[in-house]
Amino acid sequence: MNAIIRVRGRIGIKKQVKDTFQMLRLDKSQSCTLLPESPIYNGMIEKVKDYAMYGPISEAVLKELLLKRVVRKDKKPVDAKLVDKIISTLKSGKLLKDVSEIVPVLRLHPPVKGLRKGGIKNTVKQGGDLGFHESMDDLIKRMM
Repeated sequence: MNAIIRVRGRIGIKKQVKDTFQMLRLDKSQSCTLLPESPIYNGMIEKVKDYAMYGPISEAVLKELLLKRVVRKDKKPVDAKLVDKIISTLKSGKLLKDVSEIVPVLRLHPPVKGLRKGGIKNTVKQGGDLGFHESMDDLIKRMM
């Protein structure tokens, strides 16, 4: 399971990248979605890697993220039963949009203590935050 978070805005991006973000349902900065491991989604992630952070997420952090940040369409509070249903749906290779009771995008806060010194202009290899992270757990915890 990969988590992808959009960190850069809409200004000055190419139409192909904008369309890919729209297909991933990442229209705003600080929005997150969960994607299964698939060549199709990996290609989409590769297209938007200069504008987003992505990487694997552990099941414990996934459960905590869903409890805190999932929004139901009927505005009722989220319970553990619904979170278990969402996790089983995601494990079967489906997406958040396949769960009919929830909004398919998770809105996050900016990270506590900010991003790295390189920020959103540089990749992880260059000392920034864009691109692939070995584990998204720490970052997502700071953004909940």
